[in-house]
This record gives sequence, structure tokens and C-alpha cells, in this order.
Amino acid sequence: MPFAQKLAKMRKEKGLTQDDLAKKVGVGIAQMRRYEKGASSPTLEVIKNMSRTLGVSADELIFDENEKVASTRILDRKLLEQFEALATMNPHDQEAVKIILESMIIKNRLEEVMPSQPDTAWSREMRKTVSELRKGAAGHSEKEIDSIIDEAVSAVRGEKKHRREKVGA
Repeated sequence: MPFAQKLAKMRKEKGLTQDDLAKKVGVGIAQMRRYEKGASSPTLEVIKNMSRTLGVSADELIFDENEKVASTRILDRKLLEQFEALATMNPHDQEAVKIILESMIIKNRLEEVMPSQPDTAWSREMRKTVSELRKGAAGHSEKEIDSIIDEAVSAVRGEKKHRREKVGA
């Protein structure tokens, strides 16, 4: 869609008149009409003001969806190539990839806000063990108890690491 049409469409979607938009971006009404007729092109400063006023990025205002603007946002070249290849797939395959991708995104977001289950179970067991240790170590200082706990945790973590290395070998 040409810039002039896109500008008019976005302005109308925001419920603004040509005069409203012209005042907000700092140009005259006659100039705004020229922009929407395609008779004149705005400066970068005016485009910046338009995008702010319309609540869209300058890319959205200027580029069509099919133009390769994603390359400026996706820095991983291999990932960008994969997305470009995806665009040439049949709709059924595209939908399958979208479902997989969305599932991975949801999984990642859940992992960010929720601890993994093994960590939760381990933490619960650890709290229980520490509580029992404190009851049985009434004659020892907090520092001594903390030292014992730290050694035990290190030993457990070292044992888990050792087991993983053995399994991988």
C-alpha cells in the first residue's frame, strides 16, 4: 500500500481528521492533504512525529508488510533465513511451525516465572532436612549449622554432576 493511502488509513483508524493530525505533527493542513494525495513526501522529522502521534513505528508507516524490514530487527542471520524459508512453505506447514514456535515461546515464558518442578521438590526436601538438622543440633552455633548445610549441598551437587558425567561417558 502506498505511503499516502497508509497514512490516511492510520489517521482514520485513530479517529483523527487531517487538520487534527496536521496540528499534532506540526505541519499545515494543505501540506497534510498533499501527503495523503501522494503529491509530497514528508521529512524524516515529520515522519517521526506522525509515527508518535499515530502510535506506530516509522517502519509500519513507511514499509509494506512484505518488505524485508525484519532483517533490521532479527540479528541472527540463520534465524532470519529460516523465517524467509518458512514464508515460502505451504499454509499447512506454516501453521505447524507456528504452533511449534508458539509452544516453545509459552514454555520459555513459563520457565521464567515458575521454577522447574525438580527444583521445587528439591527445595521442599532441603527445607525439611535443614529444619530437622536445626532441631538435632541445638548445641551448635548458627555458623556451624550453616557450614554443615553448605558442605552437604556442595556434596549433593557434586554427586549429581559426577552422575551426569558418568552417564554421558
